[in-house]
Parts: sequence; C-alpha cells; structure tokens
Amino acid sequence: MRCKGFTLVELLTALALVTILLSIGLPAFGRLIDNQRMDVGKEQLARSIQQTREEAVRRNEAVTMAPVDGDWNAGWRIFIDRNSNTLFDQGDQLLGQDMAASVHHIHGSGALARYLRYNALGESELVNGGFLAGTLRLCPHQQGDDARMLIINRVGRLRLDREPAQPRYCPASLAH
Repeated sequence: MRCKGFTLVELLTALALVTILLSIGLPAFGRLIDNQRMDVGKEQLARSIQQTREEAVRRNEAVTMAPVDGDWNAGWRIFIDRNSNTLFDQGDQLLGQDMAASVHHIHGSGALARYLRYNALGESELVNGGFLAGTLRLCPHQQGDDARMLIINRVGRLRLDREPAQPRYCPASLAH
C-alpha cells in the first residue's frame, strides 16, 4: 500500500514560493487601495464643491463650504453663512455635510484652508467680495504616489489634476 501526501521538503518549498509571491504582491495591492481611496476622495470633494456652486446659483445668494472644526480631514459642511464669518454656527442654514475619504491629509491653499464660498453668479469669492482661487490637495499614504488636486480658478471653475506629492503640502505622507 502506497501513502499519498507531501513530503516536508515539498511543503517547505511551496511555503517559500507563497511567501515570495506575497512579498511581491502585497505592497502593490496596498498602493492600489491607496490610489483608489485618493480617487474616491477627490470625486467626493469635487461633488461637494459642485453642489456648493449650484446651490449658490439656484438660491441666488452666497453659499459657503467649510471644513468641520477647521480641518478638511474631518469633513465639511455646505451652508448659508448668515453672518459671513465662514463658520457654521447658530442661525446658519445647513445644506449638506460630508465626511472626508480615508486619505492621509487634505491641504487647502490660501483662503481655501478655511472656506470656499460661491456668490449668486457661481463665482468663487472671499468674504470681502474679492475673487477666491486656490488648490485643495489630497495627499497619499504611500511615498511616490501622486497627490490629487482640486483647483478652483478665479471665476470659480473646478479643475482636477495630479502631481507628485510634495512634503510642503503633504507633511509626513512620505514617511509610510
């Protein structure tokens, strides 16, 4: 009678092959997941920006989008800012709210670090009426990956782009 099965050498060889394949495949899979999260976060933020602009035009009044507790990573609110302080507080009308996607960091340049406001014509503007332009950057977890950018021009139009993550905008994202 003959026994069927694997020898210890065959099992160790198979285990070594599986280990090598996993060590090659898992980092690439992690990068794929991070890139997918970045794209989802970019689309989520872009939808909210478009909603803010559309609400301002539809309502024929200024509408503000601001980060929760001053941090875009915590999420954002879309609201009618009755007292023009760019903060959601009592007396303001909430139109929408969203949570940030699972990205490493969201950085806003200039006034976009604090708020985005559209007037009744659909133009981005500062609270004092000047034009507001800038970039929101979504920073990756993985070194070498591209940051996603949402660029608001001086008339309020949104453009999406990518660029290599820069440490001055994406602090510590390159440490992972």
